[in-house]
Amino acid sequence: MLLTLTIGTSLALGVIDIGLKNTITPRGIVSFEFCGFTASCEAALMEWRDKGQALAMLSLGLDYLYMVLYPGLICVALLMIAPRVAKNTYGITMFAAWLAPAMTLADSIENYALIQVILNGSGDTFGVLAGIFASIKFVILAFTLSWLLFTTLRYVTFGRPQM
Repeated sequence: MLLTLTIGTSLALGVIDIGLKNTITPRGIVSFEFCGFTASCEAALMEWRDKGQALAMLSLGLDYLYMVLYPGLICVALLMIAPRVAKNTYGITMFAAWLAPAMTLADSIENYALIQVILNGSGDTFGVLAGIFASIKFVILAFTLSWLLFTTLRYVTFGRPQM
């Protein structure tokens, strides 16, 4: 069920994101997440106009559901794999599993900041805040997904190692 909801929400966010891509935000909402670092928040809002800003708000609203789903899925997957990993990687696996929900906190602060950028039309403070928390989110995501991939390939695909 969690996987189905995550995939469905990912697809919906992807469809919305198509309307957010342009020369200022070539990666859609992801470009906007970092607009405070490039001083392009105002330019993105001007390029999007009312329709794009409404799409961005829809994306950010739906992301409040997504930010619970994808870290939850990663956490559950790592917890399911943990009993199969070697003793020397068990601690890292559990750390990664319980770190995954931290993405929800980082993502929620990022979303709040991006909503403020849209509402205020300026990215001076909130754009930078969004970029900082988007960076934290993506670092955690990269680590937890990499560890999930490693443990899946090592301990599920190729079997449990000899102790």
